[in-house]
Amino acid sequence: MKKYLSLLFVALFATLSFALTSCGDDNDEPDGGSSKASLTINGQGYKEHPTTGATSTLTDYGTRLGIKIDAELYPAKSDETNFYPRAHISLEAKSETLSKGITLTLNDGYVEMITDVMEGDKYDEIKSGKITVSEVKGSTITLNFDNLKIADDDNKTVTINGSLVCDYTQI
Repeated sequence: MKKYLSLLFVALFATLSFALTSCGDDNDEPDGGSSKASLTINGQGYKEHPTTGATSTLTDYGTRLGIKIDAELYPAKSDETNFYPRAHISLEAKSETLSKGITLTLNDGYVEMITDVMEGDKYDEIKSGKITVSEVKGSTITLNFDNLKIADDDNKTVTINGSLVCDYTQI
């Protein structure tokens, strides 16, 4: 009987050790690290929402047509079921050989800060700052935004800083 009681306690303690183990999340990323965007717009963090299917892209159309950067980003602390607010970034640059350290020559583009259906502000005059290629790796390219300032018609600006990993397509 004493033998069975000892086995029962061993089994009980073994079971309790699994029951009391907790799973922690040591990741400091607000989205668990799943986003490819680590950008701030006017100091507020933004990320991709993987559930929406939107990804950041950089398409190189060749020497005559140039480069197009597109991203749809959401406030870092937003729920992935929220569609508003969001930022839509669409920038065009001169075509050049994309390699680490290259600074893109921006030609045109805009940032639209969308607050609701058919509501938002559009910033479409590039004032200052730069975008630098920090890595080209297979079908992805990482861009660093350094104080990129874009103004609207009233000369109000948005400032973008940080990095963005884009799906890279060369046509």
